[in-house]
Amino acid sequence: MIRKRYLAAAGLLTLAVVAAGCGKKNDAGSVVQATPTPTEETSVSPTPEMVNMEETVEKNIMGEKTSTASKVTIVNQTGSEIAAIYIRETPSDDADEDTADEWGDDLVNGMFTLKSGDNAVYYYEKPQSASTIYDIRITYTDEEKNECFFRKLPLTTIKQITLRMDGKDEDAIPYATYMTANSTKEISTLNDVKKRLGLETDEDSDSVTPTPTEAPDDSNNSNNSNTDNPNPTTAPSDNSNGSNNNQNSDDPTNATIQTAEKYIGMSIDDLVGAVGDSQSSEYDDDSATGTTGYYYYPDFTVSTSVDEDGNEIVTGVW
Repeated sequence: MIRKRYLAAAGLLTLAVVAAGCGKKNDAGSVVQATPTPTEETSVSPTPEMVNMEETVEKNIMGEKTSTASKVTIVNQTGSEIAAIYIRETPSDDADEDTADEWGDDLVNGMFTLKSGDNAVYYYEKPQSASTIYDIRITYTDEEKNECFFRKLPLTTIKQITLRMDGKDEDAIPYATYMTANSTKEISTLNDVKKRLGLETDEDSDSVTPTPTEAPDDSNNSNNSNTDNPNPTTAPSDNSNGSNNNQNSDDPTNATIQTAEKYIGMSIDDLVGAVGDSQSSEYDDDSATGTTGYYYYPDFTVSTSVDEDGNEIVTGVW
């Protein structure tokens, strides 16, 4: 009897030891499974979006801005506010009358009006032929003013074109000035226009920046004595913002342009220090000509050339 009790007690002790061992093994296994290796996904930060600075600067955009589109800046220096702009390929000389009268849709289409001194950007797809020429037609917000035409323009080679008027009122002649990538002076269409109209031409006006004709001589009497010695600190933006100089805000200030021209061949930083910052700027990279910069002031444009060392030199003012 005593032996049976002893055996029973020994059996119970063995079961208790086995049970205790399984419990420890299970506990150890559960500890390993409960501590997974942490992942590194939470430490990855999203890549910030790049901001297209060009889109924040451009305004008065016409046409469709695509990856293959070319663009040209159109500056209004006609002295009046433009309401509509039409651009087309110049019809051939043997085109019928109906074709010659077709202009397509108004590119502005009520999105804005272009005050004198303002500019718009036109995006277009380049034609198959690089020799294609274009016509521009404009109408004014003042419906009593006649619409104007600017014909046979090599738009595909132009970065900026300025629409101007020679003379005043009913006798004014519309013409344009522009620079191509290969030109060093601004080209004027005034002689070509006069030839088409049968008028006397000026021999030296084809490649010279014309003097504006609408700026009144007595609008700034206090500054007339300084024309020969322009103040280099006069920034062009003062003319567009000053309430007392509204008559001159639509035309370039000769003194300011003359000051800027003195910095051709010098650093752009020196020019900016003399006439102030431009309203906007852009750069054009070309495998043949290198990097060219364009600085757009209210009344004129400055072109620069950037060398391999990053030096930016003024090459033209128009």
